[in-house]
Amino acid sequence: MSEKESITTVLTLLEQRQLRLAAACKEIADWVDRQGGHPTALRVRDRLREIERETPQVTRALTSLKPQEPRLPRFR
Repeated sequence: MSEKESITTVLTLLEQRQLRLAAACKEIADWVDRQGGHPTALRVRDRLREIERETPQVTRALTSLKPQEPRLPRFR
């Protein structure tokens, strides 16, 4: 495995963990909200929105690191 592939693999795993942690935080915010902690739930959701805003940048960066399939020659 090349260095670039290793870095891409690690970053992909980190992205997947971030998505799972964000989902868990959303569930916690929902629970806090049901328990009457509305201000706390709002703060958690604000942080989750910050993560969601960065998601497209992370996705683009990972895509740029992934090895590209070589294009096949076009025959006329």
